[in-house]
Amino acid sequence: MPTVSSPTKLSAALTASDKILVEAVAGALGGAFAALALYPIDVVKTRIQAEGETSSDERDGASASARGRFRVPRWARALRDLMRSEGVDGVYRGAMGKTAHSIASSFLYFYAFSGMRREYEARTGRKIGTGATLVSAALAGCVNVLVTEPLDTYVTRKQLKTKNTTKTTDAKEGKGSESDEGLKETLKALRGASDSETAEARGLYSGLAASLALTINPAIQYTAFEQLRQRLMTMLNVRAQRHGILKPVVELSTFDAFILGAVSKAAATVLTYPLVRAKVLQKAGTREEDTKSLIGTLQRVHREEGVSGLYKGLDAQLVKTVLAGAALMTVKEKTFSSALWMMIVFRGLDRKTS
Repeated sequence: MPTVSSPTKLSAALTASDKILVEAVAGALGGAFAALALYPIDVVKTRIQAEGETSSDERDGASASARGRFRVPRWARALRDLMRSEGVDGVYRGAMGKTAHSIASSFLYFYAFSGMRREYEARTGRKIGTGATLVSAALAGCVNVLVTEPLDTYVTRKQLKTKNTTKTTDAKEGKGSESDEGLKETLKALRGASDSETAEARGLYSGLAASLALTINPAIQYTAFEQLRQRLMTMLNVRAQRHGILKPVVELSTFDAFILGAVSKAAATVLTYPLVRAKVLQKAGTREEDTKSLIGTLQRVHREEGVSGLYKGLDAQLVKTVLAGAALMTVKEKTFSSALWMMIVFRGLDRKTS
């Protein structure tokens, strides 16, 4: 009876290209899980970001805070109202497109990043350093954005549709339900860049400048994480010496690493958030001036809504981004072995190494 080879032995039998593909598949699975799990928050986040002037909901929340009452976060109130008015259909409107975008985005990012990292290490004969890692991450982000931006735009516009506007549009165009049209529209969005309707294709790339600028987010996160890590390591070693422990602390605990990762991601999100808000406004396309330039959109928001307007929806963005990042990486790590076995079966390597 043939013996089952260990994952380590099977991994050694894979080519470099196969290993890159395994990492990309694991990343795509993590992205899909995070997208579906946090999609309701993503919907209300997008709607808040696309709003113009201060809404009655914001004024009610501010007045409650002024009276000293507990203030429920804006995104939580919006999610509750969405559930009441549109039900599960409203909460998960556009979920198919979002899942497709997350799978494609995560796959492309990890595939490009892993490929560049392995190419660098093969050429130099040493492990990739911090600087090269940041450059590779930024380039991988750019590749991802250029390919998946049309689908991102489609998802944003789908999330902004209310129950009433969807029914009206479908009735005028003679369409069926969203479940019937979701896959068709998603595939059409993916083909948008090569569509014969040039104006529509350009529209699907609305917010491209902001998306490309946001590729600096991982660099900010990595820098913040390393700075916080060094300070915490120093504190832990000083504490250990006070207790007579001579062995130095060389790595963080899982809990400490998770907390620092969340804090660094939050810092990167806060610093780049105006770009996130501008990107959503450009994709929404509700105002003509917002579709012209990134700087023009930022200036318009600052002029009409002030500095606070640039950060509208930040709380929902933080909740969604931090949890999504943690979920993506956790699922990616846990599904790596499964993705490895999928590749082994596909390549038929189990017969050679058994």
